[in-house]
Amino acid sequence: MKPARLPIFVIRLLTCLLAGLSTLAHAQQTLQQPRIGLVLGGGGARGAAHIGVLQKLQELRVPIDCVAGTSMGGLVAGAFSSGLSPADMQVALRQADWRDMFKDAASHADFTPRLKGFSQSYIQGSEAGVKNGSLQFPSAVLSGQKIKFFIDRLIRADLAPQRVEGQPLPLSLLTTDIVTGQRVAWLSGDLASLMRATMSVPGLMSPINYEGLSLVDGGLVDNVPIAEVRNLCRPDVVIAINVGSPLLKADEIEASPLSVTAQMINLLTEQNVTKSLSLLRPGIDIYIQPDLEGITAGDFERSDEAIALGYAAAARAQEQLQSLAVSAPKYAVWLLHMARSDPPQLTLDAVETAGLDAERARLFAAQLRIKSGAPLDVKSLEEDLLRAYGEGRYSNLAYQLERSDDKNILRLYPTEKPWGPNFLRSGLNFGWGTRDDARYNIRLAYQMTQLNSRGGELLLTGQLGADNLLGANWYQPLEAGRPWFTEATALLGDQSVDLYQAGQAQARIQNEFREINTGLGLNLGRYGVLKSGLLLRSQNASTRIGSDSLLPADRSSNTRAWFALADLDRFNSPYFPTEGWRARLMQTLASDYSKVEGSYSHAVGFGTYVLTGRVAFTQANKGQLPISDAAELGGVNNLSGLAFKQLLGSDMRYLGLRSEKIVSKMPLGLRGDLRVGLSLEGGTMERRYSETQSSGLVHSASIYLGGETPLGPVYLGLAKASDNPARIFLFIGNP
Repeated sequence: MKPARLPIFVIRLLTCLLAGLSTLAHAQQTLQQPRIGLVLGGGGARGAAHIGVLQKLQELRVPIDCVAGTSMGGLVAGAFSSGLSPADMQVALRQADWRDMFKDAASHADFTPRLKGFSQSYIQGSEAGVKNGSLQFPSAVLSGQKIKFFIDRLIRADLAPQRVEGQPLPLSLLTTDIVTGQRVAWLSGDLASLMRATMSVPGLMSPINYEGLSLVDGGLVDNVPIAEVRNLCRPDVVIAINVGSPLLKADEIEASPLSVTAQMINLLTEQNVTKSLSLLRPGIDIYIQPDLEGITAGDFERSDEAIALGYAAAARAQEQLQSLAVSAPKYAVWLLHMARSDPPQLTLDAVETAGLDAERARLFAAQLRIKSGAPLDVKSLEEDLLRAYGEGRYSNLAYQLERSDDKNILRLYPTEKPWGPNFLRSGLNFGWGTRDDARYNIRLAYQMTQLNSRGGELLLTGQLGADNLLGANWYQPLEAGRPWFTEATALLGDQSVDLYQAGQAQARIQNEFREINTGLGLNLGRYGVLKSGLLLRSQNASTRIGSDSLLPADRSSNTRAWFALADLDRFNSPYFPTEGWRARLMQTLASDYSKVEGSYSHAVGFGTYVLTGRVAFTQANKGQLPISDAAELGGVNNLSGLAFKQLLGSDMRYLGLRSEKIVSKMPLGLRGDLRVGLSLEGGTMERRYSETQSSGLVHSASIYLGGETPLGPVYLGLAKASDNPARIFLFIGNP
């Protein structure tokens, strides 16, 4: 017997009833606690406004179910998803040293002695690579490694492995594959690396190589990723925050070449933002755009202002946001879910180096204090990585904590400069004073590194201008990674110098020379170098302008000398330090003369004030120094009231004191500052070649505007020395 069938109209009625009950149940659930997706857009420093919105959401007890972010929005989204509270985010941004963070290198004090010499002779940032017969340049102004360190600390990736998929709040980070232009959303992966990747503004910060892709700022393709958050957790309501920079006006574009690039990026992001905003549902989704007029994408030091403006924008949307609030007990449960627990002290089971061959990996690891079997000391690790960066070999140094087979693994990622290993460097200087002829020099150097397994280097140099020079330098460590080295230098050139009497140049001498020096050296860590060796020099002096009677009797000479040198440098900047010291002592023993010369400088900073003192001396213990090797006084910070090398002789004493007020700093990403200074100096010169009609102590005082710029140190000032009229002076470049 067949079972009885229900009439068709009854089946349809029951189907409709069940569907209605399901819809009603979903509606009740949505009414009680809708699923909320948060979208944090990109905008550089303007993205700090996101924190203000989060503060308001916390105040109203609005729980978030998932978050997607791009660029600075990705930074905030990653921190928020890891459980960092808005208040703690604000403190972290406020306490961050953004100017230091936008400089890849450690302090000048932590450069190797050889790299310190390059930074004093050549323009920082002028380095280019010579590879496959063509010039190659860094892909960006910054590698962003200090920013990566900041991110590690922010999300505690320096204490325990942190993965995107392992955070309390579902997260998606947006990036762009710079090779294909494709949008790449990350729902899993190393959290700190991907947060750094989504912040990689092209040209400013280098791309992040991750899982075979070259990743940059996701804002290029999706600056307000609304579609992404919809795919992430199917939210009932989307809260989208747009902090993007407005398009520049015509006069702003003409103000700087970089503004054209900025406008191009703004145009790209504006187009995809318009497309994304069209996905918002009127009356359901909530759109917040803080009024950030006057705050640019680079104003990271104004984070508190941006946060306050973000809070104000959320307050204007309070009525809509209030409808998403939950009860205090329910919000407490959400907060408990988001709460961060302090990870236990982590002991490393292994330390591994990726990206280098076995020998270089061994040498790199040997520089680090961190070892397997020991607790992780993040501060020491970051210091060691920055010191390694001071070798000048790496473009980026990063680390990542991983958990594998119940073992804690610290993986190091040193990236050798892809535009190396051969480099081109350039330098220049220009000096002028009201009683000087203008002097200039343009120099170029070609450095070939890693020429053998022990790290041999060849440096070819050339200079044109007031002093012409051709040179070759061979630098050879006796053993890779060890401090002992041999060095040999050959020089050919000519130098011009003016001889003064009664404050006026009476003759210009040209000294042609050939020199070879070779010796043994010892690098004293990052403090400096000791060297000793043999010097051979032949020279011939002739008069280019003026009377031959001012030339010394011995115009030509052949010198064979032994020298010993101690050169120590702990300044935190090569020319305008705020702290540190520099000392130099050299003994020269030649067949016809001997001399000892030395100097010591010390800088102390007091907030925006810097006090720098310097003492120097030259003493001829035997004979009179040849004019090519004479002591000299005159020029900037060497009795500034005198013309360049106005006093030449064999025995010199000098004492100078500079007091400076820092009045401005270079833009983010550039090292240096602008200062107003006052100098007081005194010096004596005995057994003179110039100004022979006078003797005794020379006083000098000057007031100047100076600073370290992308072209090197710059001085513009007014100085007055004893028995000399006041002079205006200008100097720019590397001495």
